[in-house]
Amino acid sequence: MEKTSVQYIKEAAKKLVDSKLQRLGAAKTQDIFKGGVMQTVGLESLEEVYLFVAQFDLTCRDRTSNMDDLSNYFECSSLDMIEYIPALKALERKGLIVRRRRREENIFKQDFAISDSVMAAIIENQSVEISQVSIDEIQIDKYEYCKRIAEKVEDDDVVTDDLVLFVDKLESNNSHLTFVSELKNNVNDILDRILFYDMCYDNFYKDGEGSSDFGTTLKDMFTNMNPRIQMRKSIVEGKHILVELGLIETNEDRDRMFLTDKGKDFYYGEDVHAFGKSYECQDVYAFLDLIYEFFHERENYDSKAPEGRCRNIMHRAVTKIEGANKHIPDIARIQRLIPDESERVLFYFIGKDMVDDNTTSMSYELSTIYTRQHRRKVVAEFKDNVHRLQKLELVEIEKTSSLFGEEINITMTDTGKEKLLGKEAESYIDNKASDKLLLSCDNIAEKKLFFSNELSNQLSLLSNSLNEDYYKGLCERLKENNLPNGIAVLLYGEPGTGKTESVMQIAKATGRSIMHVDISATKTCWFGESEKLIKKVFTDYRKLCKKCKVKPILLFNEADAVFSKRKDVNNGNVAQTENAIQNIILEEMENLDGILIATTNLADNLDGAFERRFLFKIRFDKPTTEAKTNIWMSKLPSLSLEDAQTLASSYEFSGGQIDNVVRKALMQEVIKGDKPTINSLVELCSEEKITKNNFKRIGFC
Repeated sequence: MEKTSVQYIKEAAKKLVDSKLQRLGAAKTQDIFKGGVMQTVGLESLEEVYLFVAQFDLTCRDRTSNMDDLSNYFECSSLDMIEYIPALKALERKGLIVRRRRREENIFKQDFAISDSVMAAIIENQSVEISQVSIDEIQIDKYEYCKRIAEKVEDDDVVTDDLVLFVDKLESNNSHLTFVSELKNNVNDILDRILFYDMCYDNFYKDGEGSSDFGTTLKDMFTNMNPRIQMRKSIVEGKHILVELGLIETNEDRDRMFLTDKGKDFYYGEDVHAFGKSYECQDVYAFLDLIYEFFHERENYDSKAPEGRCRNIMHRAVTKIEGANKHIPDIARIQRLIPDESERVLFYFIGKDMVDDNTTSMSYELSTIYTRQHRRKVVAEFKDNVHRLQKLELVEIEKTSSLFGEEINITMTDTGKEKLLGKEAESYIDNKASDKLLLSCDNIAEKKLFFSNELSNQLSLLSNSLNEDYYKGLCERLKENNLPNGIAVLLYGEPGTGKTESVMQIAKATGRSIMHVDISATKTCWFGESEKLIKKVFTDYRKLCKKCKVKPILLFNEADAVFSKRKDVNNGNVAQTENAIQNIILEEMENLDGILIATTNLADNLDGAFERRFLFKIRFDKPTTEAKTNIWMSKLPSLSLEDAQTLASSYEFSGGQIDNVVRKALMQEVIKGDKPTINSLVELCSEEKITKNNFKRIGFC
């Protein structure tokens, strides 16, 4: 019975193990080698037979073997084994053995074993297929290419000269790689190319986000100090070819090197989008999360670093993240509105906290973004209400007190929400809060007022102007003539003359609701808070204008304090605050798109800047005797014309004072059951005035 392949190899192994590769020429031994193993496996020389048998024997022991293992197997020297290297490569080329550490170029460090397919064929006594494929012909990709070079760079046993020889050979064997050929065409010095190859692998190693340690990389590349220093100097000074080509850059501290976006494009090519963190977000909410996470991750950004470094990192990061999200329309809008990158980042932080229903601590977020020196400047701007985000009415400062002292938070205004989120801002705007400020025209009781003919005509013109049909036409005409289309009205005169009630009746007649401003509520002891509150008044009003079918009336009732002449700023913080409030109101009136009506008792103290901004200025004098007569009769229908005229001519009362007398008369009627008489009314009139020298005595009293 014919022997199997395993039996032939077994017999050959007995002859070869510990043989020192000597006394192998006997005829019987040759028959085993040539007639058995050589023919069975398909080998071409005795050297191939010897190595194949040894490798098969060692592989059966579940071992890979290198040249040292083979010399031990045969009990010969390493020098003896050198003669067999061509045979070893022939076996590898035929696919009979495989190299386990393929990237290792030093053959004495390479491990080999019988391939699995060959092992299976011999065990099953089947013919062995020989591929005749050269390992040197196996093409590697650019990632494996750079990896092999990086491993050589990091190998402490490899000196610069050996590194150069290795890379030169690897470049020659892989000239098919466009990445390699283009780099050779643009960068002449092989050491410069080695640096780029090594940096490419460092970037690749961390999925497109890696960087290279400046000192360590150059130390690994150069055995000698001088060329290391010279390359470092050229890179730092921006004279290195890779820097000039825009392929690499260093950080501000000069301790790390990075591939630029151009460098990444050059290396990765079409694969560039598959490496590095994806900065593209589905919507603005994911964008805010990404921005927040990036700058709060100390590994990415550290505000304790030098100013220049922080600025460079911020520029790169913001440019990259915003550039990847051009499809989000809100981002482009914010870029145009806020040119400064650090201010945009802060705005994004505040937006992130807002959508998460969190407060934004000013001290914490400013320390996250700005260096200590820059932070002091920004804090001062916020305290003085001159920061760009405040001027644009995008954010506002909110002070809160606790057991641990005062805390300052930054909150996003409704305007900021609209700029950041567009139509989706409505979900984060408290419309109910603005609704509470509104007095509906339906809730205003209709009341007949009595004025002089001149005043009645002025109020009639105003009321007609605010009739929606006339109002729209008036606004269009004003726009056509490049004139402000806002209507500001000043009603001035003594208290109780019907100013406020006139506003109410005009609102009733024109179907307009009223947003009433409580002047006292806009003044606080906190510096800057009053300005914020007055700004909010106009912000809320604009919001209501958008929401209501017809624009409501913004009513500043008894606005003596805010419309008075400006004070000397040397008088202290109060004067500064009041002047600041006036400046805000003046600016808002200049750009008013709506209806503002102010009432005041002290017109003589009105600041000149306000006077020119009021389209209507209507004076309310004390009512004439005829008007007072009509008021008395309208309030007390049971009163005779003669008695009404007597009261009207005897007392210099305003309409409000007459109301007070009538109210007390009705109270007496309810309590005592006595209807008002001329005598009881005279008595009540005498009680109305605190001083008694300003009304006439009636003879029959």
